[in-house]
Amino acid sequence: MTVAYIEHLGVTGYGHALREMTELAAARTQGAIPDTVMLLEHEPVITLGSRAVRAGELPLPDEQYAVRGIEIVEVSRGGRSTYHGPGQLVGYPVVDLTPRGRDLRAYVRTLENVLVDTLAELSIDARPHREPHAAGVWVEDRKIASIGVRCARWVTSHGFSLNVCNDLGVYELFDACGLGDARFTSVQAETGEPITVDDVREVVVRHLAARFGFEFTELPGAVV
Repeated sequence: MTVAYIEHLGVTGYGHALREMTELAAARTQGAIPDTVMLLEHEPVITLGSRAVRAGELPLPDEQYAVRGIEIVEVSRGGRSTYHGPGQLVGYPVVDLTPRGRDLRAYVRTLENVLVDTLAELSIDARPHREPHAAGVWVEDRKIASIGVRCARWVTSHGFSLNVCNDLGVYELFDACGLGDARFTSVQAETGEPITVDDVREVVVRHLAARFGFEFTELPGAVV
C-alpha cells in the first residue's frame, strides 16, 4: 500500500477547485506531496475540454445557460463537453504515473474500473465504453459516469464524475460529450431508491484505495 492524501471539499465552485487542483499537481510534480485525490460536488457548470466543438455542443447562447445558473468554462483536460453539478460526485486524482509505467490508457482504465466496482456494490451492472473517444461508464445505453483527464510531466489532473442524484434534465440543454442523442442516467434513477453523494463517496474511496493500492490520509491544511 502507498500512502496518499485525500480531500473532501463538498459543494465547490469550479474556479476554486481548479486552482487548488493546479497547485496540488505542481506540488506533486516537484515531489512535495504524495498522490492526492480531491472529492467534491460542483456548483452547476459545463466544462469544455480540448476536443469540444463549442458551436455544435452548446446550442444555446451563454446567456441562456447563465440564466439557468450554469457556468460555461473552457478547460485544459481531454475530452469534450461535460456537466457538473450538485448531486454528482466528482473526483480529481493527482497521480504521478512514472512509478506506474507512464501508461495513461491504463490509468484511464483503472478509473473506469473504480467506477464499475463502485456501481456493482450499489447493485448496478455497468461497463466501460470501448468506442474511440468515449471514455466513461455506461449502464446499457445510458451513460452514468464521465472521464476526462490531463497529464503533464506524467502527473494527472482532472478526472471523473459519477451521476448520483443530480438533475438529469440539464443534459437536454447541450450535446454532452458530443454524443448526440445518448441518454444519461444516475445511481438514483437506476436503483429507484433515494441516495446521496455522501452514501456513495465512501464506496468510491474504498475502490480507489483497492485499485490504486492507496492508504489514504487526510490532506494537511498547510499543503495548499
